[in-house]
Amino acid sequence: MARAFVGTSGWSYDNWVGPFYPEKLPRNQWLTHYAQHLGTVELNASFYRLPMGNMLKGWVKRTPEDFRFSVKAWQQLTHRKRLKDCGDQIRVFFERMEPLADRTAAVLFQLPPKMPLDTERLEGFLQQLPAGTRAAFEFRDPRWHVRPIYDVLEHHNAAFVPFELADERAPAVATADFVYLRLHGRNAKYRGRYGHAQLIPWADWLKEQMHAGRDAFVFFDNTDQQDDAVRDALEMRKMLST
Repeated sequence: MARAFVGTSGWSYDNWVGPFYPEKLPRNQWLTHYAQHLGTVELNASFYRLPMGNMLKGWVKRTPEDFRFSVKAWQQLTHRKRLKDCGDQIRVFFERMEPLADRTAAVLFQLPPKMPLDTERLEGFLQQLPAGTRAAFEFRDPRWHVRPIYDVLEHHNAAFVPFELADERAPAVATADFVYLRLHGRNAKYRGRYGHAQLIPWADWLKEQMHAGRDAFVFFDNTDQQDDAVRDALEMRKMLST
């Protein structure tokens, strides 16, 4: 039976103190508090630098056994190497993230804007990923939003990521046995509530995918203003459960 994984992009935000985190809650207990309300989170820290093993083990200990992480891939793969000639970096990334292996639901590869379309590069990169990796690709350059890319992703059971980022959009396309949606903010980047009415079209699409047997991942990245992302995630979770 298809499952819904609904969460936010990260959890360590000072502006959530008060609206979401209790005022006097120690920072090292934020993840535990988060996990009492939502069952998954998109790990952003792994994009900037690879967390140490003890840190990863600590996150596992502070969350329930059924809590899941979606890991954002290291920028060395996506922004420095841009998917090319990065076999060593792929190995280092997956070795470092091993303590989260049993808790990792997906790996997100966010590609930079102004990255020229290159189907062969994508194909070569996908061939190097460890077997069984649930890989999702967010292409910020719209030139990648085309059928040949969808075909490559389908061949490797990798997900094309629809997204909203103010006036930037990626279409709702399913290319794998799961779907992965990112909502960064409809009217402004990384801020502003969606609310029930604006979430209806996305909830309907996600339900369609789940009825077709696909697990559904959705992460809210409108994290810069109070607890908008948390409230939208809780609303979406409720919508997908009915």
